[in-house]
Amino acid sequence: MSERISLFLDKLEGNPESLLNRFSLAQAYFEDGDYDEAIVHLTICTNKRSDWMVASLLLGKALIESGQKKEACIPLRQTIVLARDQGHEDPEQEAALLLAECT
Repeated sequence: MSERISLFLDKLEGNPESLLNRFSLAQAYFEDGDYDEAIVHLTICTNKRSDWMVASLLLGKALIESGQKKEACIPLRQTIVLARDQGHEDPEQEAALLLAECT
């Protein structure tokens, strides 16, 4: 387990309702290649904050990396909608490219 994962596990244990700590933990898991753990935490983040574009995009990426391309379509489509609503072209394009890989 990486130091970064340990750090955010400790922070999350101290404040389990902190979505920012949970997202940071998910990022650390993703970077460490533990996509299943990343998916668990990103799903919590996106369920609690449906407007969190970056969490939705990372969830789609984690699902793809874990071999769940079909399941990745949902958060990737959500990312596209959120990116358009929030005026973010780069995440919209990235999500569209990833979505094309999944279909």
